[in-house]
Amino acid sequence: MHRPKKTCMAVMLCAAVLSQSFAFDTYGASAADSSVSKSAAAASMFTLDKLGSVTLKQSVSVKLTDMNIFAQPDGNILTYTLRYSNNSGSRVDLIDYFSKVSTPSGAIVKGKVVTSDADKRTVPANSSQSVTYYVNIGRSAQVNGMKVSIFGWDFSSATYEKKLGGFTIPAQYSSVVPVGKSKKIKMNNLSVTAKADTVQRYKINGKVYIKLGMQLSNEGTKMLSDPGYKAYLKSAGGSIFELLPESVSTGYKLQPQESRVIYYWAEIPSTMKTNGMTLQLAQEDEALKIHLPVQSFKLPAAASDIAVAKGKSGKLMMKQQPVTVKAERMQRMKHNGKVYLRVGVNVANGGKKVLSDPGYKVQLKSAGSSVFDLVPEDETGGSFKIQPGQKRTIYYLAEVPSKLKTDNMTMQFMQEDEALKMTLPVKTFKLPSVTADVPAADYAVKKISVNHLMIETQLKSASVYAENETGKWSLQFRVKNLGEKSLKLPAYELSILTNEGYSIPVNAKALANVTLKPLEEKLIDLRADVPLHMKQNMLQLQLTEPVVEGKISFPAAHYKIPYAQEGKSHLGSENVIENDHGTFGVKLNSYQRLPWGDGDQIAARISIRNTKALTVQLPELKAQVNADMRDLSSTAQIVIPNDQTTLAPNETVEMYVLANVPYSYNFNQLRIELQEVSGEDVTRFLSLNTRAVNNVVNQVAAGESYRIDTPGKKAEVRERMSTVYQDSSSNLIYTELEMTSQETRQSRQAQLVANYKTPDNEYFEAEVNQSSVKTGPNGKNLVTVWSKLPLNVNTSQLVLYIGEGIAGEKLTDQREESTEVIGSINTVGLALSPRAFQPATNLGNVELFPYKLSITRGEAALSEGKDTLNTAIHYNLSRNGDYETGEYEHKLIMEMIDPTGQSTEKTLTLGTDLTIGSNKSYTITLNNNFSKNVSGGGVRINLYDEFQGRRMLLGSQSFLIIYEENQANKSDSD
Repeated sequence: MHRPKKTCMAVMLCAAVLSQSFAFDTYGASAADSSVSKSAAAASMFTLDKLGSVTLKQSVSVKLTDMNIFAQPDGNILTYTLRYSNNSGSRVDLIDYFSKVSTPSGAIVKGKVVTSDADKRTVPANSSQSVTYYVNIGRSAQVNGMKVSIFGWDFSSATYEKKLGGFTIPAQYSSVVPVGKSKKIKMNNLSVTAKADTVQRYKINGKVYIKLGMQLSNEGTKMLSDPGYKAYLKSAGGSIFELLPESVSTGYKLQPQESRVIYYWAEIPSTMKTNGMTLQLAQEDEALKIHLPVQSFKLPAAASDIAVAKGKSGKLMMKQQPVTVKAERMQRMKHNGKVYLRVGVNVANGGKKVLSDPGYKVQLKSAGSSVFDLVPEDETGGSFKIQPGQKRTIYYLAEVPSKLKTDNMTMQFMQEDEALKMTLPVKTFKLPSVTADVPAADYAVKKISVNHLMIETQLKSASVYAENETGKWSLQFRVKNLGEKSLKLPAYELSILTNEGYSIPVNAKALANVTLKPLEEKLIDLRADVPLHMKQNMLQLQLTEPVVEGKISFPAAHYKIPYAQEGKSHLGSENVIENDHGTFGVKLNSYQRLPWGDGDQIAARISIRNTKALTVQLPELKAQVNADMRDLSSTAQIVIPNDQTTLAPNETVEMYVLANVPYSYNFNQLRIELQEVSGEDVTRFLSLNTRAVNNVVNQVAAGESYRIDTPGKKAEVRERMSTVYQDSSSNLIYTELEMTSQETRQSRQAQLVANYKTPDNEYFEAEVNQSSVKTGPNGKNLVTVWSKLPLNVNTSQLVLYIGEGIAGEKLTDQREESTEVIGSINTVGLALSPRAFQPATNLGNVELFPYKLSITRGEAALSEGKDTLNTAIHYNLSRNGDYETGEYEHKLIMEMIDPTGQSTEKTLTLGTDLTIGSNKSYTITLNNNFSKNVSGGGVRINLYDEFQGRRMLLGSQSFLIIYEENQANKSDSD
């Protein structure tokens, strides 16, 4: 007798233990479990599945699977679902069975099928079928103690019915989903996980509202459409309030595995407590004209609309996308005498889809409850789109009274809801304290937003020099695109703000049409003139958005301008500069000022070294040159000897900047700026400023050589000889230079430009004659240089200043006769050793370099009775073939003085009149009254070097006359 009792107790204990494990199969776990009361936890432990089943007949049974109550004024409606299992081989007609519900008060009500299940009349063989029934249970409000009895028809009994079994709902069971739990329910025959997500209490226009969020997750394989459920809020005291969905929460569609939060609103009494409230979902049965319960959820206590703390982020849903929002900063700004507050709001899209603007209305609220509308600063602020995982800062503006206190201000997002006919609060943020528009510190980086893309800006460098009571400022402004798309910069306006309150415009043309690729940066050169009576060390650069009609243009950023005087470039010292093309080491290698035409010409040799690891393409450049305050740019030329246009890593290019200046103009400072030219746009590439304007010319001692190191024209140059051609009015200084090629290929040598300089710094322009043909490796050129000098110039102390000629923007050579030489570079001072020429006493070794003449013998024959003296010279003539020469400008003058003292001259062309070779002869016939006066004696020959009309005696030699008597006359006398 006792054993069965013990067995029953064991089964009950086992069922209790099992019920604990099955509780989590029914309700999903949540982070809110800690807030669930012990009673709620106990209620959630029991499931209807543990009530077992009732056998209807062999292989046919039924189970109670669900039960819910929906409170209504005309009596609460109880629904319950029975699942029929037919394991037999034939169908089961449900008309043979029915059920009744017994309430704890003793009322018994027969269950009726809901309209949606009215067609379920049979259960096919070997299948299951769920059918939902409803009963009106009057004032009963709990399912605890309810009994569902199952009956079959029995016409042998007095009542024609037979009870087959039943289900009694125990006290620990509750149909309400506990706080923080989720439950799988059926919506449109799809499995959906539902959870009461959030409950918030709002006060709007003096009324109190509850906002409830219910999260739905479609676990099915088809799209879920809004089933049109009714939602009600039930207070702990039993009051019921209809919950109305927001506009965006109606007519929704959920794809398989998609989740969404549905928001409902209900107005409640201001005194109602929000603890212990319940959400009831119901579905209208149009045929029955009643609302049937779907599911109830226990709600947590409603949270008040607590504003997000200063500097913190708030999470909210925008168009069913999780979004993190933060009020980053608030600025107080003035424009045209009005005061504005500018609020920057950072929005981060944490969803998987593009977030488009939800159309929120934004308001600013002061501590004194004054409300101001915040409007987007630009036209795209109210129609933004943010990609998944990306952030964006939206700026809002509100005009406020000038004396408004800005402490403890809040910003609230709100949304107009057409369905509810009201403006709904979304989220409130406490705003940070108003920040002054502090300028960026010296050379600091400042990030600003352009069309909702972030750019990085920086005043990279600044320097100033004084001129005419004006501070001449040079600024370098850097801008970098931090975004993932190309960005065209607005046509910003730039100005310099002075401590005295003035705004000085800065030419911002370079910013007008700048487009930056992602992560591309650009350096922009700016210039400004600030009067020196203003404090140069208290300046700011202001960047202002372009003026757009109907929009307020505020400064986008301010930058402190560090005071720094313009640096000086010293000869041979490298300075590092940076521009859009790269970073370069720039060096002023030399400076020269030499005569040119009726003035002077300055030549600055500049080297540019590529310090980066990438090859750089040099842009087209032009030069701006200023000597003190005189602009020499109209005469400026840039010369790149080897026409180099690219620089490999660490490679250096040398270029020369030439400009003409009046020779009487003295200056102390030279400023050179190389500018990049692109169409009509001119930007600075580099600038140099130096006071090293002392003329530096390398001096070469007499007899020594110097090198020309220009690529393609390398050579060694030395003096071969110098001499003076004299006459009664002036002297002509003449120099021969030997120029030996140091190239490894045939090349045309540099065309030389020369001046003779006296110890008194007097310069005499010289004529230069040299070969125009190519010279092979180690080949030699003979260059002749000459100039006329006054008789009072001491020719023994002359220095020949020799440079490489420039035509256009490149070095020139003798071949380019049609190209005007406009200057020279790399000038050196070559000390000369002029020598007086001593005439030779014979003509056996006469030199007219590169020719050498040797008269081996001479013959003069005079026949008796004749007036003709026939003279012949025998000679050897050679030319030094090691030298290339220009046009040979020397003339050989042969003067013959006969016995009567009469002089006869003959101009001889070497190589033509006197041919090159050995044992050559040349005959000259002299006519005079020789028959009367001459019967013997000799002929004197003088050879002269004539150059530019001036003669120099090379040598003299006399030759005897051979007198031939007439033999016929001699025979007669005999």
